[in-house]
Amino acid sequence: MSEELQYTTNPLEFHNLIVPRKKQAYRIWWESSVKSDNPDFWHSRNETNPVTHGEYVVDFYYKLKDIINKSGYVIDNEKQFKDEISTLIYHLSNEE
Repeated sequence: MSEELQYTTNPLEFHNLIVPRKKQAYRIWWESSVKSDNPDFWHSRNETNPVTHGEYVVDFYYKLKDIINKSGYVIDNEKQFKDEISTLIYHLSNEE
């Protein structure tokens, strides 16, 4: 087998029972609030203005990018990387 991993399908397509099919559209999910058992963990501004999934994804992306850059790696295609991170989080999130 070659040293380079070759994808034959999109690696972000989940074909298993662990990740259920999404009922909520991506844009609606992006704008909806993050629900947590520990609201202080998300540092929610207040009850009327909670943290959205979009804000969470952006925060997660910049923290991950910082770790990658500090480790000496470079992201070649930042737009693709952002898209893949947000798609991954969307597919793994609960809709409840």
